[in-house]
Formats: sequence, structure tokens, C-alpha cells
Amino acid sequence: MNFITEFFANNFINCVWLAVLIVAFLPTLESKIAIPLAMNTAIWGNNALPASSAFALSFLGSVLPCYLIIFLVRKLKSKTTGFLTTSFFKKYNYKSITIQNKKSTFTKYLALAGLVAVPIPLTGVWTGSLIAGISNLNINYCVLSIVVGGAISAGAVTLLCSIFENSISYIFMISLIIIIAFMLTELIISACKKKTKDN
Repeated sequence: MNFITEFFANNFINCVWLAVLIVAFLPTLESKIAIPLAMNTAIWGNNALPASSAFALSFLGSVLPCYLIIFLVRKLKSKTTGFLTTSFFKKYNYKSITIQNKKSTFTKYLALAGLVAVPIPLTGVWTGSLIAGISNLNINYCVLSIVVGGAISAGAVTLLCSIFENSISYIFMISLIIIIAFMLTELIISACKKKTKDN
């Protein structure tokens, strides 16, 4: 994992804020990786960001694509056939139906915010936005729910990094490893399902 830390140190040492924004903007990574990256003195030395700046930049970077994702998914949904039946979107479609089946309107948006708020792999702003895009829920309330969920997620990760300030490098590396492991597992499961279907 040294090549990752060296990459950031060599290319973004004078603009840590830009590295944090870019990482926070990326799907799956978001504030879960951006915050421990921002506060990591092993990478940035004295240029490492304080908790407040790490939170603000990571939160901003993660929620920036929210409205655009929902808008694009809804456009694709209305203009294409079979868009929601692809294996990639099936799980999001299922989660969208689960949220829409909640009894009260408030509970629906609370469930969406809760999904985004949990700082683990396969949750977050991108996932919440895809689900919101597939759903028929009000787009403005969806954006508000996702923003609230994103703030809670970023706050939780910032608090963790502040409490274990001397272990931020470990938090960064462990978070990366967990996300990579989840992604590989998803790919293997998808490949196995496809192979079983073909046979």
C-alpha cells in the first residue's frame, strides 16, 4: 500500500484539499477514505488537514454529484427499456422498492438518509443517489435526505479519526482494504451468478 501513500505525497503535497475533494467525489470511496486521507500526517506531514477542514471538504466532495446522479438515472430510466433489469442495477432496484414500500413518507426519506449515513462499503452518496434515481420519490427531498446522511457519515468518520488520531494511517489502510475486498467479492459473486445462468 506504500505506492498509494507515495502517489498522494508526490502529486498533491501542495494541494491536499484537491486530493481530498477528488477522493470524496469518487463512488465507494467518498468520505470513508477522504477524511482519513486528509488528516493523515504520515502522507502529508505538517500539511495534513485539521478535522474541521477534512470534514467540510470530504462532505462537500461526496455530495456534489448527488443531484446530477439522480437526474441522469431518471432520464435513463424514462428513455431506455430494460435499464433496471441489468444485473448491475437489480440490487439498487430492490433497495429502491424496499424504501418506497415504507408506510409513511417521512420513513421513506429517513430510510434513504440512514442508508447513506452508514460509513461502510456499498453505502453512501452514490448508492443513495442511484436508489433515489430509480425510485419515484420527490427529487428535492431525496437530495435533502442524502445530504443529511452524507453529513452524518462524514461526521462519524471524522469523530473516529479524531479519537484515534495516532492511528489514522491504519484507519486509512484498513478502510481501503475493506472497500477493495467488498468490491472483489461483489465481482466474484456477479461472475459466479452469470456463469450459473449461462450453464
